[in-house]
Amino acid sequence: MGRKPKDTKHLFLRGGRWWIKFNRGDTHIIKTTGCVEADLKGAQDKRDVELRPHLLEDEVEKKAEAVKNLMTVEERLETAKDALPAMSLEETWDAFRIAPKGKTARGRVIAPGSRTLNDYEAHWRAFCEWLEKHYPKKNDKGEKVPMELREVTPDQAQRYLAEIESTRSSNTRNKILALLRLMFRVLAVKARLKANPFDGLDAAPLAMARKRPLTGEELQTVSKMLEGKGEMEILFSLGYYTGARLGDCVLMRWDMIDMGARKIRYTPHKTRKSNEVITITIHPTLFDLLDRTSKADRRGLVLPELGKLYMTRTGVAAVSKRIQRVFEDAGIDTGLKVEGYSRAVAQVGFHSLRHAHITALLENGIPMDAVRQQAGHASLEMTARYYHASEKTLQATAHALPPISGTSGAATAGTKLEAVLAGLEGLTDEELSAVGSKVREIEDKRKNAHK
Repeated sequence: MGRKPKDTKHLFLRGGRWWIKFNRGDTHIIKTTGCVEADLKGAQDKRDVELRPHLLEDEVEKKAEAVKNLMTVEERLETAKDALPAMSLEETWDAFRIAPKGKTARGRVIAPGSRTLNDYEAHWRAFCEWLEKHYPKKNDKGEKVPMELREVTPDQAQRYLAEIESTRSSNTRNKILALLRLMFRVLAVKARLKANPFDGLDAAPLAMARKRPLTGEELQTVSKMLEGKGEMEILFSLGYYTGARLGDCVLMRWDMIDMGARKIRYTPHKTRKSNEVITITIHPTLFDLLDRTSKADRRGLVLPELGKLYMTRTGVAAVSKRIQRVFEDAGIDTGLKVEGYSRAVAQVGFHSLRHAHITALLENGIPMDAVRQQAGHASLEMTARYYHASEKTLQATAHALPPISGTSGAATAGTKLEAVLAGLEGLTDEELSAVGSKVREIEDKRKNAHK
């Protein structure tokens, strides 16, 4: 083995003694160690002590430069990646459909069902078509090429929502905003997004107008108009006599209906994760309608034509339009003009049958908790929101309290008569007939009493 070389860095001999010599930038050092030539070890120790501050500073600069060079490499790699093609709009839906959606702010896993995914896809396709129409991407030859997801800008996002808001309700606009924001968030890494163009866009204020129940007269008009109209007649009857939501009625299956026991058992789609089964006794009118279907045909969907349509990409909107047309043909005003909204807010729709169902049960003395269970509500507070006091009930409450003032009996009787006559105007034909029978009964009793 060869001899280990001597460490004489920054050292030199002069006059038989070791000297220190160091030059770095503005620092220049020439200084004797006082050690003779034979005492190299002592000279090295003194050199190290003298130069340590300067060498440490130099080491820090070297590391800082290395880090800087490393960052430059990473940036270069990122630039190289950005130059490569990224996820196109055409590829986005399939990637989103199979990707984990994350969790809500409350920690619940986002796991949309097949019907919800159909709605999502319809909204996404509409957004892509809008982009292609207003912001087509072309190459140097002027040929159309696929647009990448990362190329969508905040300005485009804002313009699209503004256009949606001009033709759709605020509720629909907010749902579309939430969906598009979710899609960009879920695909941020795969699509190499720098930012989410829908972040920072606020939800539109909602019009505080809930659905109203249909009056008895309106229900009778719709019922007569739908007589013999097949699936649409059954659909409206399911909505009123069960109080179920549109999706649950349209997708009702025969295996949920026990004609022998006259029961319907189903799990609402909206609360399906709780697996809570609702049991409803079939109303005689609904039973007669269902019984028209032969036993051999009681398989699969109760409403096969509407059910298949409902499950298509645009089916929910298509079925809803058919329903609204029924109300309009019956002469029922379905919209309510709200200040600040370009379109009328829907006040009457299929959900109005649910309001009418719950109101009718409560008006006829069914305990609210029993109604809550049948409606599938989690709280009595939610059930109470569906209750709309009828004119008859309002009249009854006005006269349920005994008078405490000195009003004469004649005046009180006159007030009662006015209230009774006013209440008659809101009654159906059947109810008026019942009132007439009761009046004749009272008259007969009084005549017999005077004999």
